[in-house]
Amino acid sequence: MDRKEFISRIKSSRGDIGIKQIAVTVAVIVVIGAAVTIITGNGGLLSKWINQIWDMFIDYIKNTVGGTGGS
Repeated sequence: MDRKEFISRIKSSRGDIGIKQIAVTVAVIVVIGAAVTIITGNGGLLSKWINQIWDMFIDYIKNTVGGTGGS
């Protein structure tokens, strides 16, 4: 490949990434960021779910062993 052919190929090459692909990528990042914020944010869903599961688990153990139950 000579120099002219090389320069011609570089000039004619087009990237695969267009505006739509960039917009979709940004939208996906925003949605993931929103989900992470909702789940792990201040008093988020994840901590509430973990506390509920933990309380149910402890209550089950207390009731199974013969304790008074409740937390």
